[in-house]
Amino acid sequence: MSQPTPSSAVDAALARLDGLDDRPVGEHVEVFDAVHRSLQDALATLDEA
Repeated sequence: MSQPTPSSAVDAALARLDGLDDRPVGEHVEVFDAVHRSLQDALATLDEA
């Protein structure tokens, strides 16, 4: 489990990585892509805050 961050959006993105070890390697890329998109979205909203 990840350490909490000041951003709930980042926490939610990182939480998707939990349990990745239990998933087939072929599914990892899909998860990494989704987390990457979520983190990009979180970064994009920093200027709006």
